[in-house]
Amino acid sequence: MERRFRLAALWGATVAAVLVAAGPIGPAHAGPRPDPSPQPAPRGMLDAMRRDLGLSAAQVRTRLAQEAEAHRSVAAVRRALSAPPAGMWFDPATGRLVVAVTGAADARRVRDVGAVARTVPHSRAALSGLVRRISHRAGHGVPGVTGWGVDERANGVVLRVARTRRGPRTDAFERTVRGLGARARIPVTVERSDQTPRQQGGSVVGGERWMPGSEGICSIGFSVTGPGDFQGFLTAGHCTLTPDQAAYGKDGSLLGMSNQGGGHSVNGREGDFGLVGVDGPGWTVSANVAGQGGTPVAVTGYQEGLVGMSMCRSGQSSGWHCGQITRVDQTVDYGNTVIEGLSFTNACSAPGDSGGSYVTQPSAPMALGVHSGGGPATCGNFGGPTLTIFQPIGEALAKWNLRLKTGSP
Repeated sequence: MERRFRLAALWGATVAAVLVAAGPIGPAHAGPRPDPSPQPAPRGMLDAMRRDLGLSAAQVRTRLAQEAEAHRSVAAVRRALSAPPAGMWFDPATGRLVVAVTGAADARRVRDVGAVARTVPHSRAALSGLVRRISHRAGHGVPGVTGWGVDERANGVVLRVARTRRGPRTDAFERTVRGLGARARIPVTVERSDQTPRQQGGSVVGGERWMPGSEGICSIGFSVTGPGDFQGFLTAGHCTLTPDQAAYGKDGSLLGMSNQGGGHSVNGREGDFGLVGVDGPGWTVSANVAGQGGTPVAVTGYQEGLVGMSMCRSGQSSGWHCGQITRVDQTVDYGNTVIEGLSFTNACSAPGDSGGSYVTQPSAPMALGVHSGGGPATCGNFGGPTLTIFQPIGEALAKWNLRLKTGSP
């Protein structure tokens, strides 16, 4: 957890005062087409925000300005505090950043930089320590348990349980977690849901996509460059499991190689991210995020996501859809693998969106991460509250010494 905080502080200093966002980019495209000029107010993304967040055009502009100011406060808070705060989130009702701290001195520092201070009993270190103990007890997974993590707003920990899969082992593990929380005097919330997360590769064809040979159809995340003259794009790790696999573009032509050498795919505790090299004839990488319709936007950098902030995502199956970040730094048990450090949103998604982009701030989009998975309530087939899960982009950039391909707002 502390490692993530240090990385986040580094990213914040690099991209200064702008918010993150994610959406599927048109990283690679066949032929010599020039990149479309990025628009200050891309119609497709703004339309999706108005539709999915229930806001007017004026409210969208106000919301984005408030979120940009909140992220400036995030950077200032991190400079002012010597240790990670117990929690941070954007409050849409007030348009302010809320920071949870454990002492009067830190509360004063938070107020001095323009954020709202909330004094709580448990530090981030205490919350993270309880999460680590839960992870140790869970091992490779517990039937009926879909994940766990810090609940920033409640200054506690949340355990997620699937109603349809629970059994004696589920109940026993729940009692164990409650006991760990009681001993640490940290509240534990158990969320029971019919939403069972799953990784969304799939075989649906439509919109922007890439095809990893034998592993179904996935979505492009963000273009990157690397040491030497390397160029490629980031996507989901569960789309790149097979080493040295041919990768094909949306027109069926060879664009490059997925997981070259076998060391460029992660789908486990460390995360869900993979790398595809682009060296096929006629293919180039671009800063653009397109999706299924709508005006492309060019990402201008990357940053961490913040609970409560709006975001938009796009994938080859469902295109642009928007919502809010509901949790960060969560552990998810997909059934076939347990992954740490993921973020949740309430936007919708669909099979085939895996690897697609998450962005925010339409006037200066920042990359948030790539699509990892979601619940059964998909776009166009609502069966309850929607859930999408993304992998923050910073982990992959740091691991493989990559640079995000960026453009101008």
